[in-house]
Amino acid sequence: MDSLLDVSHARRFAKGWSARVEQPKTDGTSDDERSENELLRWFEEYTSGPGILHKWTHYFEPYQRHLTRFVGEDVSLLEVGVQSGGSIEMWRHWLGGCATIYGVDIDPDCRRSEREGVTIFIGDQADRAFWARVRSETPPLDIVIDDGGHTPEQQRVTLEELLPHLAVGGVYICEDLHGSANQFLSYVHGLSEALCAGSPRPSQDDPDGPLFSKVTPYQAAVHSIHIYPHLVVIERRGQALDEFVARKQGTDWLA
Repeated sequence: MDSLLDVSHARRFAKGWSARVEQPKTDGTSDDERSENELLRWFEEYTSGPGILHKWTHYFEPYQRHLTRFVGEDVSLLEVGVQSGGSIEMWRHWLGGCATIYGVDIDPDCRRSEREGVTIFIGDQADRAFWARVRSETPPLDIVIDDGGHTPEQQRVTLEELLPHLAVGGVYICEDLHGSANQFLSYVHGLSEALCAGSPRPSQDDPDGPLFSKVTPYQAAVHSIHIYPHLVVIERRGQALDEFVARKQGTDWLA
């Protein structure tokens, strides 16, 4: 018998999905979300200026959920994949004038997007030496968005080089993860497993008291991993964490 933990079981479940509750059809964004999402409204009304290449509209709900707290703050955002520069304009508009924007692209012509508050780095995102230079010239980053070359190796190297450079409470986004057998998504599943590492243990002083689980350095740094269609969001922890604790509450227990 196949193991119940075999990933093939999950794939068969998803492929054979039969909804028990009917849902209204949409392109991934409801009318209510459109009316409340300022960034999406700006994007849909943006009809001239530097181009924004194929931005999936269902990304705007995760953008709002994870990035709204940065709006109007003194924050730094780095986006891999500048292209014509339209998304640089989008982030500048939404985050506000206090934000510092960094762009990364392999095409030297992308330097045309540079201006006050916007710096463009030219280099290969699969080159670790390039990222070492970027880190030496930037502060810890509040937001990283990888919309670059989209190969699993480029995405992996970029994450490994920039996730540790993310500021406390920062957000890392990787876009356009297409395909159920996407290799970078498999890598992210490994990160998810590492986030769940550990085993509960009782206190030596109070065996009937709380349970504890030791926190790894990775768990102390990474708060959560969120997977959306074609999109992964990783949030860094905002406060120090020494251990996980499971407490008992109440007095009435079944024997």
